Amino acid sequence: MFYDKLLTISEAAKILGISTSTLRRLEKENGVVEGYGLKVIYTPGGQRRYLLDEIQQLYTSQGFSGKVGFGIRPALLIRDFTTAFFEPHSLFSISVNDQVSSTIELIEAAKESNIPIIFSKTVYKPEEKISKLWGSKFPSLEILKVESPWVTPLPEISKYNFDLINETPYITDFHHSSLNSFLNEREIDTLILAGVTTSGSIRANAVEGLQQGYKMIVAKEAVGDRNKSIHTSTLIDLNARYADVMNVNDILTYYKSINTKQF
Repeated sequence: MFYDKLLTISEAAKILGISTSTLRRLEKENGVVEGYGLKVIYTPGGQRRYLLDEIQQLYTSQGFSGKVGFGIRPALLIRDFTTAFFEPHSLFSISVNDQVSSTIELIEAAKESNIPIIFSKTVYKPEEKISKLWGSKFPSLEILKVESPWVTPLPEISKYNFDLINETPYITDFHHSSLNSFLNEREIDTLILAGVTTSGSIRANAVEGLQQGYKMIVAKEAVGDRNKSIHTSTLIDLNARYADVMNVNDILTYYKSINTKQF
């Protein structure tokens, strides 16, 4: 839908790294933001809106948003599809849309193409220094203890058998885990990310994965966050700097092109 591709002034200002007052000040009488070339669209109620596609194009024109593309040996990593992030009354709850159904599509197709799948979940380990540090910043993490029902995988996800399960107190799955060894043993060169949160572990995994030498792909419909503004701005920044943000359908088409015998 058209309005799904429009940003509020707060969302646009955050992505551009300027204040809302500056964005208003740069707006000329013709409705174009000086220096950025963005067209301002007014809603029937008089509120400013900005085209997401124009802001993405602005990144491209400034030398960002190149493509790393797909490799030849992919794996799928799913992070935090657990009760804590999908229960509406949870402090961790994201804005739920089609993340689960989109991820199931990715899982089913990955299994059909014999693509390795990793399931990961954040857990709080009081004996670990990282849990104490992270918990001092985000006290609610304490509910994510290993034995807690909050870290139970969603029923739709738990029915699958995964090639690797990673319970981690860390923000990325690469830190102090067997993930890198798992991927290297299988000569994986492309890591597709699904899960939550976009601005948290998905972003951290994308950055760390790139540093480890993997082609990082973020499945757009299969990731989520606590609000639209943070989610949208993070996807734009990830696509500009660290990963390719791809539609699930494009990833499924890529799956079909893989020679499954190579695994």
